Amino acid sequence: MSQRCIPAPLLVAIGLATLSLAGCSLTPSVSPAPAFQSVAATDTLKRRLTFMPDDESRPPQTLIGLIRIADHELRAVLLTSYGQRLVTLVNDAEGSRYLAGDVPQATMEERLPVPADWLASRLQWSLWPVAALRDAFAGSAWTIEVEDGSRIIRQHGKVVARITPATASAERRQDVLLDDRQGRYRLRISPLEEAAS
Repeated sequence: MSQRCIPAPLLVAIGLATLSLAGCSLTPSVSPAPAFQSVAATDTLKRRLTFMPDDESRPPQTLIGLIRIADHELRAVLLTSYGQRLVTLVNDAEGSRYLAGDVPQATMEERLPVPADWLASRLQWSLWPVAALRDAFAGSAWTIEVEDGSRIIRQHGKVVARITPATASAERRQDVLLDDRQGRYRLRISPLEEAAS
């Protein structure tokens, strides 16, 4: 009985395809985006963003966020505590992306290990009105409910994130805690003046 050998280039191609598919399944999914017009345009919000991974071997990371919501985009300049611009997050009709800052790319990846889509969607969940998120999620696998003082975001009925308090919005000046079960992160968004005092 003869056996056929699979050519090495084909094995490499199959391996790369498998790895890329596995990588996609590990990336937290992104919900439909709410309309920019559904939140009032704001002055620049000054917030302290603390990223707390569930993995206790990784330390929390705190950045300063200068966040602006306009009628056509969400833009967040992320700074180190020393004032260096790591990246600028841009979310608009073309999607989400990071624009390079003043810090070398390798350092940025070490300091900001979350994808642009993840951060943009989590800021939307925290800052947009509940009604706007319900409208955006309508007809999709995503839902939002208010339960026990928190916003509960679900995909296919499974809890993805809990945002406390439920009244979080761009206008309110209070701490917001986003507990992301899917992304295995907690994100605390604090008004900068209160965090500094």
